[in-house]
Amino acid sequence: MRFISQITDWLTTPYTIYLVLKDPAIPRSVKWRAVIGLAVILAYVISPFDIIPDFIPFAGWLDDIIVVPLGLALIRVFTPGFDIVGKRARAQTSVKRIILWTIFSLAVAVLLGLAWLGLLIYFIVRLISG
Repeated sequence: MRFISQITDWLTTPYTIYLVLKDPAIPRSVKWRAVIGLAVILAYVISPFDIIPDFIPFAGWLDDIIVVPLGLALIRVFTPGFDIVGKRARAQTSVKRIILWTIFSLAVAVLLGLAWLGLLIYFIVRLISG
């Protein structure tokens, strides 16, 4: 279950951002500041120009590990006035539900696939044995 909670935490942040941007109570100027801030952070992460080049193992990721949380903290400062905790809780419950249904669906698909494979093997054996 620890693996599921890690995936849930990883997927909750983008969905929380989506819920914030979709909320009609939040002013459009605040939404634009958040979108521009996120775009700048994403551009820094994927750009080839870094403080420490990315081709240096582990040290190249160090500046990304520092810059991204600082950028997110700045976005939080520049975009005040909305309830991020409530949105995050809602996003977390939705993501958990989606992950559990995905796991359940995969398990059912595997079981059905094994059942079909078993039937196929049964009919092939019946045909060969005569």
